[in-house]
Amino acid sequence: MLPMVLKLFKKIGSHIIKIGLTSSILVFQFKVSAQIFPVDTLLKNGPIEKQINLVFLSDGYQPDEMTKYISDVDYLVNAMFNQTPFKQYKSYFNVFAIKVPSNDSGATHPKTSSDGDCSPVPQLTVNTYFGSTFDYGGIHRLLVPTKSGNIANVVSHNFPMYDQVFIVVNSPYYGGSGGNSATSSTHADSPEVSIHEIGHSFAGLADEYWAGSGYAAEKPNMTQTSNSTTVKWAPWVGTAGVSVYPYDESPTWFRPHQNCKMRYLGYTFCSVCTETFVEKIHTLVNPLLDYEPKTLSLEVEDEALEFSVSYLKPTSNSMNVVWRKNGEMFTVNQESVSVPVSSFSAGETKISVTITDATNLSRSTAHTTNHVYVVEWTVTNANPDPVTSIDVNAEVREYEVSLFPNPVQDNFITSYTLPKQTNVQVMIYDAMGKRVRTLVKANQASGKHQYEYRATEIFPAAGQYTVVFTFDQSAVMSRIIHID
Repeated sequence: MLPMVLKLFKKIGSHIIKIGLTSSILVFQFKVSAQIFPVDTLLKNGPIEKQINLVFLSDGYQPDEMTKYISDVDYLVNAMFNQTPFKQYKSYFNVFAIKVPSNDSGATHPKTSSDGDCSPVPQLTVNTYFGSTFDYGGIHRLLVPTKSGNIANVVSHNFPMYDQVFIVVNSPYYGGSGGNSATSSTHADSPEVSIHEIGHSFAGLADEYWAGSGYAAEKPNMTQTSNSTTVKWAPWVGTAGVSVYPYDESPTWFRPHQNCKMRYLGYTFCSVCTETFVEKIHTLVNPLLDYEPKTLSLEVEDEALEFSVSYLKPTSNSMNVVWRKNGEMFTVNQESVSVPVSSFSAGETKISVTITDATNLSRSTAHTTNHVYVVEWTVTNANPDPVTSIDVNAEVREYEVSLFPNPVQDNFITSYTLPKQTNVQVMIYDAMGKRVRTLVKANQASGKHQYEYRATEIFPAAGQYTVVFTFDQSAVMSRIIHID
């Protein structure tokens, strides 16, 4: 597959300096024999099976340069976790560095590109483990590890539970690339380049400069929808510089911002790109860590029951925690509650806690539906007067809900997954809060349920609506836009 050529610009004052980069999906190489290398833990916030694992690989570092390699990785990591949204969600990440030695130091520079960046850099041919080279695709600053088979082999045998691979190339010259594996050199600007490239490889973002018609595609931050009320980032329009801006080079394509890191180095991510990162982070990490009790049988007399949860907290602690008893909220934002045994009437009482991330970094309509975490305890009181015994059973419930497409014009699909048999209601409300349709009202079995509707049959007119899913006593909501 041919590489994707990217052009990244650095804006300094009123001057724009071209510093071309490329995002590349590497060509598969022949399989090499497995080798095991040392793995350093640079950041450990939790079990590897629960966290996002960012794994660095060294290229062009000889065995006696591994101390430098770790220092170079630390430089990139510190820069990353000092910027939004990584600093807010640092607790969701682990960072590891695999020490892969090369025979030679540096990166190959065949001096085959014709651009002006090439001439000051000396020609060099070196033997490195991942074959990193400048001048890839005829662009000097396109630095690509060409031995992709080696990358796959190293991570599969040394850290198979990775979420994002990053190649650090031991060269002082400016360069990098993105794709399945992000890459940068050790140039002083490499932190900015690396964060931009992770925007491609981790969040699936487009460049917010024009890279050419061959790279134009519908992405979270790139579209051909020009209407500010129906564009995919409509909730952000009018906030923090977000609008619908045409690419000068191709005015049928639009971006959300004029000064985003996906366009210029030295800027923050725009709100739309930041939201995309937040949503990707939440798809990879369940913030619910533990809960108590799991099960409990007590012989009691007028005592209290303790319920608790532990969960990952963003730096700003934007988690919203709601406790309910038989569906009625009784306290919020507490990690533990104490409920008097005397308050449990005969039969079953439901105690539940719902955890959501109320971050202001996301306005996604899917956020409050796809990322809801519920623990429910069933408290059975067989002898209420006086209370002599209590049985408690707990279960975790996650409701995976999706609505697509959004905005909707023709067919409209709702989908949700039930962890157990559940009373379900799905209702649609208009912008004034009036109920306009009931789509589902039934007791349904566990598993996935999907329905397809004609939009014109369920939405009375074009506009914004709210779809409310009620699962027993838990409700999740999502906005949807209907267009003519």
